[in-house]
Amino acid sequence: MRVKRVTASGSNMKNKSVEEDDPLDREIDFSKARPNPLWLGVVDRTCVRVIDKDLAELFPDNDTVNAALRALADAARRSKVSARRAAVRRKRIAKLRR
Repeated sequence: MRVKRVTASGSNMKNKSVEEDDPLDREIDFSKARPNPLWLGVVDRTCVRVIDKDLAELFPDNDTVNAALRALADAARRSKVSARRAAVRRKRIAKLRR
């Protein structure tokens, strides 16, 4: 003989109606909820970086951050190229001295 279990309300859990309210909706007050300021408007972007407050004051928007990073990357690329050229030049001089 099978016994059918029922919840405290007397109904079977499988027979829950879709219209039934979620009990947490009554217990949690969402009236003072705010969107997350770190995530707001970032959903479609591929990469998010959080910078320190003192840097955020120096770079007030995305364009200034991107410009500074591009200038830094450009300087790094130029120094790598010149370092490579210097290494090649040293090798040539070393071969000539032999």
